Amino acid sequence: MANLKIFVSSTCYDLNIVRGQLRSFINNVGYEPVMSDYNDVLYDPRDHTHESCVKEIQSADMVILIIGSRFGGKAIPKAIENLDIETIKAASKSTSFIDKGNISITQLEILKAVELEIPIFTFIDQKVSHDHLFYEKNKTKSGFLETVDFPSIDKR
Repeated sequence: MANLKIFVSSTCYDLNIVRGQLRSFINNVGYEPVMSDYNDVLYDPRDHTHESCVKEIQSADMVILIIGSRFGGKAIPKAIENLDIETIKAASKSTSFIDKGNISITQLEILKAVELEIPIFTFIDQKVSHDHLFYEKNKTKSGFLETVDFPSIDKR
C-alpha cells in the first residue's frame, strides 16, 4: 500500500526551520512529505517551476499550509492558467484577488487543492493571526490602515 502523500505549502526561506521539523515529523509517522525545497517536486524542464508545483498538487492526498510573515513570490500568468477558476469561485467565499492576478505561488498551490477538493490543514503564525484580527477590526476606517505597519509582515 502506498504511503499518504502530504504536500507542504508555504514560503520557504522564512519558514525553513518549521518546514524541516515538519518534514521529520511526516517521515516519522510513516507518510511521504512533498516539499519543493527538498526536490520532492518533479520539475519538467519544459515547464516553469510554478507550473510544476501546481501539477504536483494533483498527486497529493492532503496539503498542509503554513502561513508566516511573507507573501512569497508572485505566480507567473501561465501557471495561473492551470487553474479552473470557475470551480474555485464556486467553492470559495472570496475570489476577488484572483481577478487582480496578484497570486503568490503558495496561493496558487492552495487554489489548486481547493479545485481538486484535496483536504487542506492550515497553520498560522500567532503574530500573523493577531495582525489579521487587528486588520479585520479596523478595515472599514477610511485611510487608517494605509498608515499602519503590521509588525508580523516582512513584505506586503
